[in-house]
Amino acid sequence: MFELEEIAINSMKMRIEGKNFMISLETNRNDLKENDFTCSVYTDDYFLMGTHAGENGPTVEGNTVSLDMKSRFLWLQGRYQLFFTLGDTYMGCVEFLVDDSQNVKVLNHRPFSCFDPEDVALSFLSTDAAWGRLATLPGTKELRIAAIHSNRLRLWRELLSINVKEYVRQPSGYVFTCIGKECPARAIRCFYDELFIKQSAFEIVDSTSLYDASLQNPLDGFNRMLDDIKPGATICLDKVGAITATGARTIIQQLTSSVRRGKYSLWLAGTRQELELLFNMYPSLQELFPSTKRLTLLPPSPQEMVHSFLNLLEEWDLKPTEEAARKLAVAVQRGCEDGTIANWASDDINRFYQEQVMPAYLNRMATKADSFAKEELCEEDIDYQQLYGRLTGFEECLHDLNQMVGLENIKKSIVTIAHQVRIYAERRQQGLPTSGKEVFHAVFTGNPGTGKTTVAKMLGRIYHHLGLLSKGEVITVDRSRLVGRFIGDTEENVKNLLKEARGNVLFIDEAYALYGSEGSNDFGRRAIECLLTSLSEKNPDMLVIFAGYKTEMDRLMTMNPGLQDRFPYKFHFDDYDATQLLQIAEHIFAQDEYLLTDEARAELTVSVEQALKQRSPYFGNARWIEQFVSNGIISAQADRLAETKATRTLVREDYQRIEASDIRCAYEQFKPHTIELKPRHKVLGFSA
Repeated sequence: MFELEEIAINSMKMRIEGKNFMISLETNRNDLKENDFTCSVYTDDYFLMGTHAGENGPTVEGNTVSLDMKSRFLWLQGRYQLFFTLGDTYMGCVEFLVDDSQNVKVLNHRPFSCFDPEDVALSFLSTDAAWGRLATLPGTKELRIAAIHSNRLRLWRELLSINVKEYVRQPSGYVFTCIGKECPARAIRCFYDELFIKQSAFEIVDSTSLYDASLQNPLDGFNRMLDDIKPGATICLDKVGAITATGARTIIQQLTSSVRRGKYSLWLAGTRQELELLFNMYPSLQELFPSTKRLTLLPPSPQEMVHSFLNLLEEWDLKPTEEAARKLAVAVQRGCEDGTIANWASDDINRFYQEQVMPAYLNRMATKADSFAKEELCEEDIDYQQLYGRLTGFEECLHDLNQMVGLENIKKSIVTIAHQVRIYAERRQQGLPTSGKEVFHAVFTGNPGTGKTTVAKMLGRIYHHLGLLSKGEVITVDRSRLVGRFIGDTEENVKNLLKEARGNVLFIDEAYALYGSEGSNDFGRRAIECLLTSLSEKNPDMLVIFAGYKTEMDRLMTMNPGLQDRFPYKFHFDDYDATQLLQIAEHIFAQDEYLLTDEARAELTVSVEQALKQRSPYFGNARWIEQFVSNGIISAQADRLAETKATRTLVREDYQRIEASDIRCAYEQFKPHTIELKPRHKVLGFSA
């Protein structure tokens, strides 16, 4: 089968039973010892399934070497690679496939040489405790590969007797982009330990503790950190978005200077948006972090997610039966593939066990009055359907968006944008570049009540679930929040507002009011100029929406040449027609189980059509129909029922029924000309 110098392998057999991996090699030699055979098995992304060490040692009988290696993990369907050595000269890799019945199929085999990545993973890392932790942490594929590469170079340096000074040997310049929900501290700590830099201190620091603007000295936390950390240490700043505040500039300047002088080594960790914002603010900082040392902490793969579920079961002191474990593995993989649990972290799994699995298990045990012995977790204890086939947060947002009445063109455009963002994220997870600027600032035009604010909230939720926004809430402001009365006030207002809006949607209503008539020198223009810098940031962790009437907004976009390019998306919200307003009304009634008589439904149709004939440019659209139903019709029904109670006892149907008289009474109060909505600010081109 294989042959190299003095050793030949005549046959190799592999099989898997449960968690056990068994291999048998028949060689042309009868003098091999047990320590002549070493092996490790990894997934194709270097997740360590098991090694020959300890109780997993091989046995030799004659010319046959056998190994029965029990893994901590289930052998799931997928690709694996076996790295092994035989004697002093034989080093080989066998790639094999495991199907859903645990049958093994060899895909290919090849030799490797001393100090190749396979040799490093097998001979130098597989028995190392730090590597054992890193190689079994979900989402650390890039860190594993980087650790193998770093140790390979270290071994060559030692082999060639290249003497590197202590400060040069310090690892520096690593940047960790965190895409998944898990806290990166554990993975980064394991990665550091695996780089064999044992002689220096390593501290992971939460950047939110370094700067607090509410304190008399906002840098107290940073100064305490410098007092506690000794020279020569490696500092890893996590959640670096916290040091992008203007007042935190001193932190960056001082650390950069110290790193350049060799006093400290600096690592960074944060979301993609946080890191890009930091580097945009401090371009010179990027020089400390070469591209080869920028790594990504990914969401766990389906296989890794299964291992996380089963490992956490052990922490819950629950041992599943083999059937329950297999069924759980299938459900978890299915849920990862359809997106139901693809973004779950340890906290989510713990919640599933706490709220679903443990109560079911204890209830089953409580029914066995004749036995108080602890039993294994059974299939009936796990509600597998909670793990797959359900709408993801992203899908729920799109579902809610599509449930809105009307706005068909806008909904279609938003779905397209959402798909683009999602594919960009998936490309990054596959290690592919996404060089395009992910800037999605938008202009919403339309009359009041056409859904602009509601759609802004939908976008916040959608972009949050896609990882484009870290929070996804909507901060609604108008001119009064932005423009100050005195010189400098406007700049301060905008700075504070941008800080509040980071991670969220900044919805600026009636944005045209920031400009007075052409040639005006009021501070509204300064607010626009201050916003332009943030609007041009790549992947800014903020979505800015300008909203208002179409004519005035179109004029605004021409008054400052920088605005057009910074708002790539423009959506116009049409007025609702009678059919759409009636649909909205029906939804409101159905929500609280109100029932319209045939006469009431006909009267409602007549009222809505009449309202549209009388509407002005400031008619409230959906806002009007909501007020008409909630504050008009339902209030009229309440008055009618209060009078009816004086003559008879009310039944359930009375509280549900809406009559034509309720509609007529409400319409007298809510005719469009009596509650016409006026703009809150003067229209462009006019002044008092």
